[in-house]
This record gives sequence, C-alpha cells and structure tokens, in this order.
Amino acid sequence: MRRSAFAAIFFMIMTSISSPEATDEWKVPFVYYVPPHTSTSSDPGDAPHNNENNDQQPSFRELQTSLRYYREMAEGVIKKLSISHEVARRTEQLLFPHHDHSTCRSPERLQSSSFLSCRLEEKISKSAILLEKNSIVLERLLKPFPVIVGHSTIGSSSKTSENSNLFATSSSTNTQFTFPPSNNDSKTHQHSMQLTLTRYIPPYKPSQTNIDQDLDEATYDSASHILTHLVRDWTDSGKTIRTDTHNWILDQVFRLHGSCTSMDTDLELEPSHCTSTLSPVLVPGAGMARLAFDIAFARGDRSETSNIHYYPFTVQAVDNSIVMASAAFHILHFNYINDHDREHLEVFPFVADPYTNEVNSQLRWTSEIFPEDDVLEQFRHLHNQQSSNRPNLSYVIGDFVSVYASPSRHAMFGSIATCFFIDTATNIYEYILTIRNALRVGGVWINVGPVQWHRNAQLQPSVDELKEIISLCGFKIIHWEVSDKLLAYRHPNDILNGTRSEAYRPLKFVVVLQPDDCAHDEVKASDDEDLISSMEQLRQATGRRSIFTSTKIDETTS
Repeated sequence: MRRSAFAAIFFMIMTSISSPEATDEWKVPFVYYVPPHTSTSSDPGDAPHNNENNDQQPSFRELQTSLRYYREMAEGVIKKLSISHEVARRTEQLLFPHHDHSTCRSPERLQSSSFLSCRLEEKISKSAILLEKNSIVLERLLKPFPVIVGHSTIGSSSKTSENSNLFATSSSTNTQFTFPPSNNDSKTHQHSMQLTLTRYIPPYKPSQTNIDQDLDEATYDSASHILTHLVRDWTDSGKTIRTDTHNWILDQVFRLHGSCTSMDTDLELEPSHCTSTLSPVLVPGAGMARLAFDIAFARGDRSETSNIHYYPFTVQAVDNSIVMASAAFHILHFNYINDHDREHLEVFPFVADPYTNEVNSQLRWTSEIFPEDDVLEQFRHLHNQQSSNRPNLSYVIGDFVSVYASPSRHAMFGSIATCFFIDTATNIYEYILTIRNALRVGGVWINVGPVQWHRNAQLQPSVDELKEIISLCGFKIIHWEVSDKLLAYRHPNDILNGTRSEAYRPLKFVVVLQPDDCAHDEVKASDDEDLISSMEQLRQATGRRSIFTSTKIDETTS
C-alpha cells in the first residue's frame, strides 16, 4: 500500500474529531469498534450489552461499574482494618490491663504509641481520607468521552481504496485461511480429530464456566489497576521502569527506521515533511497509552539543540478495555492544565495494598502526581507548533484479533510494538498471526515483557518454544534476549519495600516479517484468504467464545 493511502487514513481520523476552523487544540481521536455479531441464539443475553443504542455508541457502563467496585473495595479495606483494630484493642486490654488505652485518642500520643491498636486507628483514619481522594481523581478519569463509532471488518478480502481506510465497513465472505494446513487429510479424519478434542475441551458457556477468565478481565478493568498504570506510565516514579521498557523499544525503532520519505512519493524530503519507513506504528494492549504517546511524540531529530522538530511516526494504540481508554483519553486531553490544579492530580496508589510483606507502614501513604512535568511541557509545546506538524496519535477500542486479523487490515503497519502484552493471549498463535497479518513485508515487531501466561491461557510456551513459533510464522529473528535485570511491574521500589516482591526478567526481541517465499509452507497465505474465519473455527474447536458474538475479549492485558 502506498504511503499516500496511509496519509489519507490518518488525515481522516484526525479531521473527524475536530476541524481547524473549530479549534486549534491537539486532540487524539478515539475509535470504538462495534463488535460483530451473527448470533442465532434467541437468548437476549447473547446480544452485545453495550450496543443498546441505535447509533451503537458505547454505554460506558463499565466505567460506573469500575468506580462502584473501587468504592466497595475501599469500604472493605476500612472494614478489615476496623476488625483488626477491635481484635488488637481487646487483646491489649486483656494482656496489658494497667495501660491507659484512652491515650490512643490523643493525636500526640497516637503517633508515639507502640500499641498496635493505636497504629490501626491511625491507619483507619488515613486510609479513609486517602481512599476518598483516590475516588475523586478516578471520577475525573472514568467518565464518558467522545468516540468515533467504527465497525469491525470481518471477512473482507477486497483491496479497493475504500478498504484502505482503517475504519471502513465491508461485507463478509467465506474465504478461509488455513493454519495449520490440512495436509490433504480427509474431512472424516478432521471431524474425528474435533470429536477427540471435544472430549477434553468443554464448549464455551457464558456462565460460570469461564469464571477464571472473567476474573482476569475484571482485574484489568478495575479502578485499582488504573492507579497501577498511572504510577508506572504517567509519573516521575515510573521513569526507571519506562527506561527499561518504552525507551528500549524507542531505541530499536530509531535504530531501524531508516531514512525519511514523503508520504506522497518515494523521494527523500526535508525532515520536517517526512515520515518513517516504520510508520504507521501499531501498539496493541496500549492500556493508558503511554508507550503510544512516547512513540508519537518522539522527535525525528532526537537533539535538544536542533531547531527542526518533526515526528516521523504515526501511531495507533489499541486496547479492548473502555475503562483504560477512558483514563487514557482524559490524560491525553489534559493539555492546558494550570499549575494551581496540580493538587487535583495527586493519587495514593499504595493505600489499598495488602497488609502482608509490609516492611515500612509509612510508605503506604506515599503520593504520586500525574502527569509528570515532562509530559505537561510537551503538551504546552503543542501551542507553538503548526497543526500540520504535530504528533499523529489515535486510539482504537476493540478486540485486537477481531479488528486486525481482518483482510482489510492486511499489511497496514510498518511496525508493531508490544509491551507486557503477549502473555495475555489465550492462544498465542492468534496474536502472532494477527501481527503477521497487520505488518507489511519487511515490517518490524518489537517486544518487551514477561511470559507470565494468564489464567485464561490455553497455550503456555516457554521462551525457546515461543521463538520457534515466531520463526515458523515467517519472522526473522534480529534480536532475542531475556534481560538479566529484574524489573518491577508498578513501581521501582516495590522490589525492595517488602519481605516478598514480584519482579520480571522481560523477554526482549526484534523480529522482521519476511516475504512469503521465505516463510514456512505451513503459513503461506494469499492476500484474499480470510484469517479471521480460521480464528473463528479455532475458537469453536477449542471451547472459546466466538469472535462474532463477544463484547469483551477473553484475553486481558497487563
């Protein structure tokens, strides 16, 4: 696909949100993909719950659910502390009868008292205040926001200019992408194999059958997880983690992106009018969009002294969580904040942490400010830039596989960056082949993250097995390593602040998509073959919910 097509796609996205006549503010378009459904069930419960309106706008019900769960969680924290306080108070009265327990009620003595009941009183008081402050901030982040409604293009293999549009709607066909190949086996043998699988894999039922899977989804959509991502992605404290993840990805992108070329021709141009050969960049599992932001705002000159500012990468983030998308929207559009509003951006991400493995109880009250000053400065810098020379960033809310395995998305991206994402797959083959479909030949896939496969995972390959699968699917390994450095998930101090900690040695790799004649015969496919039809058959054969009826994916993002 010519770069002029890419330019048209993303120009349409940007202008659809706001016209230059209306405002000169920099805005990020958020596109909500209406999940496709072809259910034949008469059960109303099978219909997508968030497509109630005629215009198929999201209901944003998940936002209120997330806020309600956070308040219920906060109440649970206070209740648990209150029970602990009562147990401690009774214990101390019985074991230390001569002690004046009323001293706990004096603020001066409360701080100096060694009795646990006194310390618990302090925890109850502080926790109640800080949890309420968190709720106020979360209410600012988790509220409805404007979206463009798109439709997943299932089964279209047309290569017309209309399908070059990222948000075009196309009809379904019955073409099929076969993986693995049938090897000329008879239909009888295939049917026999499916019956054998059925003995071990129960069919999907939208009830308690998939309770573990639903628990993972609820965790990712929780307000508590929003606070975790805020700390890691949008505060000064998370810089150490981002240096080993986002910055590493950026280094690989700039090492590989080569010369800049015009979006309308193949001629090299002045830096301020060019785009990278690795653009557009797709960021699956984008969460609160910090990695996508960092790539989009990466200056092509990468020099503090240069007077030329240009952004060579057009970036599209994608995540299936409307809760994460809401928080990302309100951060990305927090462009013109006044300094006196900073107190409204203070959160206390550790206040509801478990009361186990805790070394220093005072660290629980640590606050974090978001976004950090560097981000605010970049937002303010947009005022001084021409609208034609600003970062290009968009955000898609939808299922990564059902949207990007479509033939209409074939070879649309020059690079794909995944960070703490691949281990969220239920079936890793789906992710790899979807990435293969979305990348153009010669495109680069850059990854950072663990292989801590989630509870929903049906396949859990080791690092060496994963390397073989990726090679099998037509990628050339450029760089492959498991980091020797331990990396915290939320905050760099989490590793040392407890008697037990969770840390990762992330898998880092860079792979390049090879032409079909370099790929294994098993995974060769012509442009008109429909990968997503094969995905649907795979899900039916392995007891998972259908791509065509699900409103939430059964993969969750770290």
